[in-house]
Amino acid sequence: MHKFIENTLTGYGKASTALGSETSDVITVAAFNNMKNYDLYYAVAHVTNVAASKIVTLRLWEATAAGGTGSQSLAITDTFTAAATSDTDTLVCQVRGAALTAGYAFVGAKLSTNDTSGAEIGGIIQFQTNARYAQATLGA
Repeated sequence: MHKFIENTLTGYGKASTALGSETSDVITVAAFNNMKNYDLYYAVAHVTNVAASKIVTLRLWEATAAGGTGSQSLAITDTFTAAATSDTDTLVCQVRGAALTAGYAFVGAKLSTNDTSGAEIGGIIQFQTNARYAQATLGA
């Protein structure tokens, strides 16, 4: 993966070659990112091969630990509705550390679909930027 010159942390999220065949038709990033050293988190998802009229949603979640412990939805979403199976789209969601609920310091993303055919291809990449020069206490 390309390394940015300064103050951006990149991370692998998750990929699936059969999103609609995953458990509950959802993939979740491998690890939630700690926001104490960065102010901005964003996730980018690319999806393709979704059946016509079916929907794919990228949603951000906050958690109390890197493994997603106690996770809850941030209600920040980006949605793609396929017009034809040949359509592709890129979804993007972002959140600042100050927007997290008290007690929550980790952010992650989930990609879901209502297309259960199992032919969908999708993946998430995570980014953190706006580095802090002193660790922050979040959710004050």
